Amino acid sequence: MPFPNIKISIVIPCYNHGEFLRDAVQSVFASDFHDYEIIIVNDGSEDEFTLKVLRELEQDFSGNPNLRIIHQENMGVAPARNKAIQISRGEYILPLDADDKIRPHYLGMAAAILDNKPDVGVVYPHARLFGEREGILEFPPFEPERLLLHNSVVVSSVYRKEIWETCGGYDPKMKIGYEDWEFWICAMEMEWNFHFLEGDMFDYRIRPDSRNSACHIPENRRELIRYICGKHRDTYAKHLEYVISEKEAILLRSELHIRNLEAIIREKEGELNRICNSHGWKALSMYYRFINKVFPMNSRRRQIAKHILGMLKSAEGEGAGNT
Repeated sequence: MPFPNIKISIVIPCYNHGEFLRDAVQSVFASDFHDYEIIIVNDGSEDEFTLKVLRELEQDFSGNPNLRIIHQENMGVAPARNKAIQISRGEYILPLDADDKIRPHYLGMAAAILDNKPDVGVVYPHARLFGEREGILEFPPFEPERLLLHNSVVVSSVYRKEIWETCGGYDPKMKIGYEDWEFWICAMEMEWNFHFLEGDMFDYRIRPDSRNSACHIPENRRELIRYICGKHRDTYAKHLEYVISEKEAILLRSELHIRNLEAIIREKEGELNRICNSHGWKALSMYYRFINKVFPMNSRRRQIAKHILGMLKSAEGEGAGNT
């Protein structure tokens, strides 16, 4: 049974993400909802800076039972989340990656929905992107069939712990990724409702070396999709017509989009060719070829010419100031 005053357990796996970890923890501390605990799982980090941050957090919160750090050998995100949730005391779970953040109103609003709507099992928001790319990653209103096509629920959604217990946790075999997608499919099969929460609630960091990038490698994606379809074979078979027709429609839309882009590129190439063949462009090109021949790049002659031009411009500026 959940302990008093612990409504939500925030579980944070951390593997060599010490440079981001404090931001993730601080975003939880900034929440206007206080009935929570934080469980950080050091998933076999080897980076010395990460280990230093973990030691500092352990020291800073040694007397706070609502922030715990546990250590394990590197086993991956799914086992790390499972270990944290297994010892968690909250009624609800929020998985938060060490490089992401939440907004102050998220926990309170999600808890209120789950408290007042017993048929709702998962509360999910949009994701605001930051880091290498900015913008909004929008998720559509929940439809069970759509979830079979792609992950339409953000990883850091708040859900009932009993879903994790019934589903048997996150699948540790999915080491590459998509373990959250497979988990949501399991929750959907159990006929839980998913509630979309509007507003800026979750900040998703975009990094070029993120674990999610491995899922976009075709060979990896093929392996993951085959595994998910095989594990949930009956569900996919039940919705086979929808899955095939929607995939075909998505593929067709992508092909049409590519054709439109190709047409735009051809048009721009034509405009560039017309510019390059114009008399003015040819004259300018001849001028620069002449300059590069008389004053070769990185040559002593070119440096002297730049110095003289600079002196002349400076003298012109002083002359204009004296008029």
